[in-house]
Amino acid sequence: MLKGIPEENSNLVEISKFIYPKYSKDVEEELRSAGIYYAYSFGNVSLGRVNVIGKGKTGIVVYIGEGKVVKIRRTDSPKNSLELEAKIQEISYPSAPKVFDYGVNYIIMEYVNGSPITRYDLRYLGDLLIRAKYLEDVHVQHEEISRPWKNVLVTQARTYIIDYDSASIKERPLNVTKILSAFGFYQLGEKYKRNEIEFEEIINFIKELRSS
Repeated sequence: MLKGIPEENSNLVEISKFIYPKYSKDVEEELRSAGIYYAYSFGNVSLGRVNVIGKGKTGIVVYIGEGKVVKIRRTDSPKNSLELEAKIQEISYPSAPKVFDYGVNYIIMEYVNGSPITRYDLRYLGDLLIRAKYLEDVHVQHEEISRPWKNVLVTQARTYIIDYDSASIKERPLNVTKILSAFGFYQLGEKYKRNEIEFEEIINFIKELRSS
């Protein structure tokens, strides 16, 4: 995801142009019923005539102004609805971007004006672990969190865990362990998984590591 926002009223395009890969009247009617008539051709991903912020197997993410984006379900999506994803993301807030509204074919959410986290930058690791622990507290397993550089955005203030397409509800999620392993702290992650170390001890370890 790129940083920044487009200038208001520039590059505004009718919402029908963002229905991908084939036009659907049903999708357009639902978007319009939610008050979405236009979106910005903005982002690093090209759909041909328009650009978007992101494109995945179930949907595309488009900036609609006022600090909001909409995820529009692809017409060739393997999922028939985005409603479950939206509900899980709602539960996951504030670790996830805030959800404002959703339906079968769309999720309107907060736009995070940030950059992907990097593999070797530990400045945000403590904050990310806290966000991941919150997901565990509400029983959300983010299935793609083992690759945080693809699913975590950082701003100057904090981290955000994004993309709940494959997230699920589990009795004992392992988000913290997966993140620790992704950053090379395998033994620490396994100790946490086996309840041999408290979460606060992990956070203190990361703080000491950064200050050394």
